[in-house]
Amino acid sequence: MNDLLGGQVDFMCDQTTNTTSQIKAGKIKVYGVTTKKRVASLPNVPTMTRLGLKGFEVSIWHALYGPKGTPKPVIDKLTKALQEALKDATVKQRFADLGTEPVDEKRATPEALRAHLKAEIDRWGPIIKKSRRLCRLVGILQKI
Repeated sequence: MNDLLGGQVDFMCDQTTNTTSQIKAGKIKVYGVTTKKRVASLPNVPTMTRLGLKGFEVSIWHALYGPKGTPKPVIDKLTKALQEALKDATVKQRFADLGTEPVDEKRATPEALRAHLKAEIDRWGPIIKKSRRLCRLVGILQKI
């Protein structure tokens, strides 16, 4: 963000929690959001799909992790506390101020996280493997 604001870089893709305040202050220009739907804090900013880049959907997500073998009662207590926090008006407002929104409490469970993580690995794994092969090929071609 510092380099974008300082003119050292011309373009960047970053999460709304880092950019919304700069966008609203008119310090940087926004072209689109990479989420499936428009972002509530930036309602006039189109999605990349709307701009013609069909399937260009990337969203940031966060998770809570604990040590392997954490007792189920502890996990259950943490899950309940997380779900309550995500419903809290102050938390929701803070998230909104940062240009994001909390997930639905049904997604704030260990089972939902496992399913989401698997879906992300299934989605991004092949892309990463393909790009690694491409990088190796480029490295080989540069040596020729």
